[in-house]
Amino acid sequence: MKITIPSYSKNYNLNPFDKDEDIQKYDLTYLESLDSDYTVYWGLNTTRLNVHNKYGVMETGYFHNAAFIDTLGGYQNSSLNTKYAYDEISNFNLAGRKSAKEIISSLKPSMQSKYNPVHGRKEAFDQQIVLACQNPADRSITYPYSKKVYMDFVEKCCKFYGKNLFVKLHPWNSNEAAVPFYEIAKKYNCEIDKCHLNLLQGKEFVISFNSTIAVDCCLLNTPHVNYALGTFWNCFGVHYSNHTFPTAIQRLENYQKLPDFLIHKYCFNKNMDKDLYVSMLTHYSSSNDIFPMVDMFSYANNIKG
Repeated sequence: MKITIPSYSKNYNLNPFDKDEDIQKYDLTYLESLDSDYTVYWGLNTTRLNVHNKYGVMETGYFHNAAFIDTLGGYQNSSLNTKYAYDEISNFNLAGRKSAKEIISSLKPSMQSKYNPVHGRKEAFDQQIVLACQNPADRSITYPYSKKVYMDFVEKCCKFYGKNLFVKLHPWNSNEAAVPFYEIAKKYNCEIDKCHLNLLQGKEFVISFNSTIAVDCCLLNTPHVNYALGTFWNCFGVHYSNHTFPTAIQRLENYQKLPDFLIHKYCFNKNMDKDLYVSMLTHYSSSNDIFPMVDMFSYANNIKG
């Protein structure tokens, strides 16, 4: 069986192979080919999908060193937004497995989120509504929107909530990249800073454009609002505002089912054992399930420091 994996995954330790020669040992290739039995793309724009008989779309998220392969597409086109996924997540049963909260809380503090959750201020703030900022150049913003649309969202959000809003900077919003956020926040009297993730617990809700912080909010039992089309716009456990700014959110029950599902049925550790990684790709290539992940390959069972 011929399996193609994305060449981009060579960057930043996004796959467990140290050298190109390593993947050849496993009959894998980085070269896209029409005769591949299974092609894994990296965050591919959906206009290029379906050119092969079978494909998956790989991205990073939603835990420390986690990644996933979606069987349908990316972001707003991901399988998590289907009616099938909504039912699967809302009815997900741990069946004796540990919950995501149990698993994540057992890790050292710096590993309890995709980004270091103990980065920034640790002093509490009074505001009950939080804007979780992102990197404006990230693909979660630029596909299908743009940096301009995103910064317009930030300004509208600050203007709407004013002094009642805390603007939580993304870990990458530093130095010159942070200046536009500070200027907008100051204009509308919003408090702004980087902060420890646990300060979001107990807040009325967190709003973002399209951020993986939605998973962290579920673990904190804090409602999350997805403003734009994105990974969670039609997903169980996340509110979608359809480009509006809510003033109140009705709390859903069983928020934790989303991270439970993601940690057991969707994500894997990108630094997992090579043999296991290849076995997972082979399994995905032969499966017809929308969510092919099984316990043996799951992030929950392959966490590494």
